[in-house]
Amino acid sequence: MNKFKWYKEIQKSTSLSQGDILFNCQIILPNEDIYQSLLDENYEPKSYNPVILLEKSIIMSQACDLANDKIDSVVLCSVWDLKQLQLANKYYKSRKARESLRQGKEPAYHLLNKAKSDNIEIDYCVVDFHRVYTVPKQYLKKVACKNEFRLRLLPPYREHLSQAFARYFMRVGLPVDIDKEEIKNVK
Repeated sequence: MNKFKWYKEIQKSTSLSQGDILFNCQIILPNEDIYQSLLDENYEPKSYNPVILLEKSIIMSQACDLANDKIDSVVLCSVWDLKQLQLANKYYKSRKARESLRQGKEPAYHLLNKAKSDNIEIDYCVVDFHRVYTVPKQYLKKVACKNEFRLRLLPPYREHLSQAFARYFMRVGLPVDIDKEEIKNVK
């Protein structure tokens, strides 16, 4: 059986691609208070720091859009170590939950394999589709150059991640579902 590598180690570079895992990316995140001030000119927002730090994030924008300069902003998702997710939600400490993650049955999360290269080592990670950010591409290029090395998720794993992301956003909730008990009794 062929073994496909999950990652490629990329040296410091401004070239960005879908599946690049970036380290220590600061994101400006407005809160509801800021939006309220846009609706009411007399409203004064409370003082707060709108900058958050993503220890790990992954580029979700399509590789072809990045390579062909078709976009000015890049879509990112947060990446958590599996251990961080387990601390935040005890459900993921169970074998059943980890297997559910591995099988792709947790729509809001996508499990990434651990990696060890000459310069980077990461444990199992989870891409969090609850937290999606958009940042200017030029800013992200500078963030990418701050680190000597980064990991790039390779095909087919990159496409698998992209498909999971799409599945999360294309979910449709029906107002009235088919009755579970009634369908069981159909002959």
